[in-house]
Amino acid sequence: MNRKRMQGVYVVEFAVIGLLLFTLLFGVLEMGRLYFTANALNEVVRRGARLAAVCDINQPRILQRAIFNAADNSGASSLIANLDPADLSLTYLDQNGAVVSNPGDLTGANGFRAIRYVQLQVRNFAFDLLIPGLGQAITLPVFTSIMPRESLGRSVEGDTEC
Repeated sequence: MNRKRMQGVYVVEFAVIGLLLFTLLFGVLEMGRLYFTANALNEVVRRGARLAAVCDINQPRILQRAIFNAADNSGASSLIANLDPADLSLTYLDQNGAVVSNPGDLTGANGFRAIRYVQLQVRNFAFDLLIPGLGQAITLPVFTSIMPRESLGRSVEGDTEC
């Protein structure tokens, strides 16, 4: 073959192989980000349920601390992009797993005394892909953590601060 006619073949071969290689590389990086986000969301619901089990039920900082923010930071999570405290759903459950309708009522039968479990969920979290050309979002499944109640911020000394 003529050496002069073969000059552009290497560029074409690299373009084809490079496209496949970079697509695979971006796919592996995105899968790593997806697994990190899923594990971080599992930790968010576990951490938030634990805080809710030991902190006062009227404590507004529980959800801020659950998403790995400082207690006085009211913004989105500093660890997980697009995670806001509004994405978390905190509920208090009775011994049968039914939602306690008025957890703040200290004297009622379906109030504070009925609480046996704390449940925290993250629903409809959208994971944004960074792959060029596939700027779609993947909706992740529901992440749930249920823990038995502990002190709920009450102690013999009075209310405790979380």
